Amino acid sequence: MKEAEFKAWMAAQGYEGSTISTQLSKVRKLDRHFGNLDKHIDNETIEIIADALRNPDTLPPELGNEGERSHLKTSLKYYRSFAQSQKGAPGKSAGLTVQGVLDAITRCDSFPSVADFVASSEGLGHPHKFWLVFDGKRYPSKAIVRDALARAGFGNLPGGTQSKEMLEKLGFVVIDWIGMKEARDTFLRRMESFTDFQAESGSYWEIERRYKNEVIAEARAAAASPGTDIEAGAAIHRVLSTGRLGLPLGWRTLSEVKGVDAALRDRFHAAVGALARSTADPVAALTSAADEFEALRSEGITGLRRGEVLNIAISVFGTTHPKEASWFKISRIDTMGKKLFGRKLFKSGSTAEDFEEYAKLMRTLLELLDRELAWQPADLFDVQGFVWVAFDDDWNRIKPAEAIDEAVAEEPAVLDGVGCWFVGASYGGKDDQTARFLNDGIWRVDSPTERQSQQVLAMRPGDRIAIKATFVQRANLPFDNKGRHVSVMRIKARGTIRKGSTDGETVHVDWDVGFKSRDWYFYTYQSTIWQITPAKEMSRRLIQFTFADEPQDIDWFLANLQSWKNAPDITVASEEEEPSLNYAAPTNLILYGPPGTGKTFTVMAEAVRLADELPSDDPLLQLERRSDLKQRYNELLGLERVAFITFHQSVAYEDFVEGLRPVQEGDAAGFSLKPRPGIFREMAEAARKSPEQHVLIIDEINRANISKAFGELITLVEADKRLGGANEVRVKLPYSGELFGVPANLHLVGTMNTADRSIALLDTALRRRFEFRELMPRPELLGVVDGIDLRVLLSILNERIEYLFDREHQVGHAYFIDCNSKADLDAVMRHKVIPLLAEYFYEDWGKVAGVLGDADDTDGTFEGGFLDRRQLKAPKSLQSGGEASPRYRWSVRDTYTYDRLQ
Repeated sequence: MKEAEFKAWMAAQGYEGSTISTQLSKVRKLDRHFGNLDKHIDNETIEIIADALRNPDTLPPELGNEGERSHLKTSLKYYRSFAQSQKGAPGKSAGLTVQGVLDAITRCDSFPSVADFVASSEGLGHPHKFWLVFDGKRYPSKAIVRDALARAGFGNLPGGTQSKEMLEKLGFVVIDWIGMKEARDTFLRRMESFTDFQAESGSYWEIERRYKNEVIAEARAAAASPGTDIEAGAAIHRVLSTGRLGLPLGWRTLSEVKGVDAALRDRFHAAVGALARSTADPVAALTSAADEFEALRSEGITGLRRGEVLNIAISVFGTTHPKEASWFKISRIDTMGKKLFGRKLFKSGSTAEDFEEYAKLMRTLLELLDRELAWQPADLFDVQGFVWVAFDDDWNRIKPAEAIDEAVAEEPAVLDGVGCWFVGASYGGKDDQTARFLNDGIWRVDSPTERQSQQVLAMRPGDRIAIKATFVQRANLPFDNKGRHVSVMRIKARGTIRKGSTDGETVHVDWDVGFKSRDWYFYTYQSTIWQITPAKEMSRRLIQFTFADEPQDIDWFLANLQSWKNAPDITVASEEEEPSLNYAAPTNLILYGPPGTGKTFTVMAEAVRLADELPSDDPLLQLERRSDLKQRYNELLGLERVAFITFHQSVAYEDFVEGLRPVQEGDAAGFSLKPRPGIFREMAEAARKSPEQHVLIIDEINRANISKAFGELITLVEADKRLGGANEVRVKLPYSGELFGVPANLHLVGTMNTADRSIALLDTALRRRFEFRELMPRPELLGVVDGIDLRVLLSILNERIEYLFDREHQVGHAYFIDCNSKADLDAVMRHKVIPLLAEYFYEDWGKVAGVLGDADDTDGTFEGGFLDRRQLKAPKSLQSGGEASPRYRWSVRDTYTYDRLQ
């Protein structure tokens, strides 16, 4: 084995000395027992060894005890990664080695300053962007590479980006120092008076670290308890999911795990407990846990998708091993990778490889924060705190430090992830079944709809349930309602579900004996079944009021529901008809850009974000979770909380708002015209009757006549003119004669293809009332396919299009996002890009050729990379007089070459 080189490679990865010594010892044993590992790798027989190590019980004692033998497969993986890095890359990368880089680092250290070392290489200036990080110190990456190559006898002069790629291929880490300084400055702005991570006072301590130390202590105590892995895992999962704000794990998985059968639940908790207690190599421990979580997903815990598996595994392990990992949120880590290291993280699909890269970058930041900035981080949780603060796009919504003490205080046990259901008990609106339900120990829905049956079947043993009745009240209220009607929900009974439903109608309940009814104000719901979670503040307060006997803070509601003061009196005929007060700030948004810029994905993400009230950096909204996002989007469509319509030239008010439609009168031959609501009115009325957020998507919004489609209602979509707004407006609809207003919890999201119509040509009424968000091509999301750099290809295409046409007719990255081979790329160019260019330029193939790099100044036949040009022969009548200008026939080639787009 190449012991010295392997040791140098491990050091380049940022591993501590103890880890390097341990892995060296294990790899030596493998080399002695199986023979020269390098030859096995060269002869491709290394898989035989890997297969043998997967069964540690069959290995001889000379390879260590049972525990040591089980970790040898990880050591072999380290050495294989090292060997792969030593193969180098063709072209300018040849000749650079790990040892050569380390020697260059030593020479740099021997100079009085980095500037002196850089000056020793002719033609180099002081670096600004890319710096090699080694042992917590920064080194000029380009100067290091050139020095190492020169000492090895190579005359290559790679640039900054290529030097970065060469170093990364060898396992080194190169940081974007401009991005790092921006992150540092942002962190210091947000963490006022910050000195270092050791201080036990100030904003960082109060917001980021103190409560994490408490959670770490609780989780470690659970891990150290004498109970089984199942018991420890259940306790740790609960600690990381509930009781505080800012925890890494969510209530959804906790709730789902509670609802599955005992065998699956025990396996999940056992995996969590074993991971938290593990003393194995981090990669081995995390891989084992992730494999078990993946298996549990296929067997019934469907919420354990890729992102959730990583979140649980890394967060659990980090809580009890804070020097090895930390709490984890894939979206924030992804941002860190892109902005500080220019890397796309968690892309391989291998838990081991992905974690190794993540851990390496986190260790690099730990060393930089310690040695470069002298901030004295205690562990990777301080690195995580730095990343979370520096890259939080919603930072302005963070609570001030003085509010954190109250926010992180432990909540009552009612917030432990169980479901909370509020249900009606009045059959037909008059026949109250509450007494019978309490006596029989059940709750039952009368003549359920399909949706209601699904809700009943979703109720699980252990979920909390309350019987409610909803009405409005003006007199005898415990606060000054200024003579206005107030929505009231009376909690008549509460209990715990003992047995779930098998028929979609009935559940068995242990009702709380001696419970006295209580009235709750403002935040109410009139449908028969209402499930809520503590994710929203008003829901959390309702849960605490109902199931933990906390009083309702009326002053808080009056202060936070600002538009209540301006809301008109509310009258209601029955429980099912009473409108709720919804105070979410409405969104009117139009996403616009050229074709293929991700409008379809972004509109799905916006719809899910608005409907589920998710933060903008929620992992579900990331491109890597597209399939999960699509699934949730379809669920919201099925629940009719999201609706979709495509505008076209013929869309009218009668289609969109309401119109008259023929209805046959009984068995008679005639018919009458009756008003029928359009999708806009239907969604508005559904939102008005619900406390949940609703979204109406209007695709191709620019293709319709806006005045013709919205009519007078275009005014009603403005935020202050929504129901409950400061300048609320209601209008009488022309066909039904009913009063109509737009509720604040109906969000409008439109899309617009700028290749069809410029934003400058939009109806001014629309421009005033909607926020416009431009989506342009993002080449950085693409990679290299069979040696073709798609980022360069797309940039060149669009630069030429903008020169020949305009910026609104570019080609989007989405066309290329799924290209994994040259064959895929060829198909996209043939069937999508080239036809699109022909449409853009109105079949002017000379301009199409110019974009593709196939233009030629000469006359005659020409063969390009994508198009062939053949000169047409002029008719005889035009040949003799010299009147014929050259004419060409263009044809698309069968095979493509991409040299002119690189």
